[in-house]
Amino acid sequence: MNADEEPIAKRRRMTKERKARWLARQSQESLDGIRAVDAAAYRRRTEAETPAQSQARRERYAEAHHLVRNRQSQRIRDEAIHCIEAQVETNNCEPMNIICQFRKSKNNAAELPSDGKITNCCRKGKIKLERPSDALSNDFLYPNFLLDLLTNTNNPDYKKFHYNIRSYNSAVSFASMGTKVDFSGGGPYVFKVHCQIRHRTSHIQSVNGQAPQNVQLYVIDSTQATKIRVNPPANEQCNLRILDEIDRFFRQHNRLSDTYRVL
Repeated sequence: MNADEEPIAKRRRMTKERKARWLARQSQESLDGIRAVDAAAYRRRTEAETPAQSQARRERYAEAHHLVRNRQSQRIRDEAIHCIEAQVETNNCEPMNIICQFRKSKNNAAELPSDGKITNCCRKGKIKLERPSDALSNDFLYPNFLLDLLTNTNNPDYKKFHYNIRSYNSAVSFASMGTKVDFSGGGPYVFKVHCQIRHRTSHIQSVNGQAPQNVQLYVIDSTQATKIRVNPPANEQCNLRILDEIDRFFRQHNRLSDTYRVL
């Protein structure tokens, strides 16, 4: 028992414990009967309400729900502020060594259903994707230079590429992310968006003297585009040679790049 527990919190805890003890003494049949009676009584009350009473009830429920959410948020903030990292429980998902027999995806043991067929990646083989192909409809093979950067720890650029991989991804993207970011709430930072996430494209040619970006970089010379990509501070750590290789690969194999060049 917490000696510093507030009176209101203590009453809530004791009420919750009493209810749990009472429920534990009831049979399932008894509980089902109680729930059925309560549901019928609630239905009769709501059916007899006037529109004004119904609106007032909804407002009370909304206010109660709002108070509960506020208490939960405050509890989370308090836990974050007074968190002792050494006491945080480690959650280990175990190695991802379970291979899907249909799509060869990697999974951990907790994701394996009782029948041994993985559901998460392909719904037990029901979802079938077309083989990827390039702009010339040739079977697409993963580029060796990217595969080496991603998997070969002896590659001198391996560590820096992994560390800056989001910058590389953003630098060669055809569109930027458009959304309304939600900055409300407290506690540990969580990236939240409101409404939809969408791809934000631009004119083929830059306007108002702005530097080309996103898809605009695929309609100018490859070398010039690569030099422009490393100008933003977020991309300063990107390797010019690697960016140039990715750009040239996209121009040769990516259908979007091929489409924009002929517009």
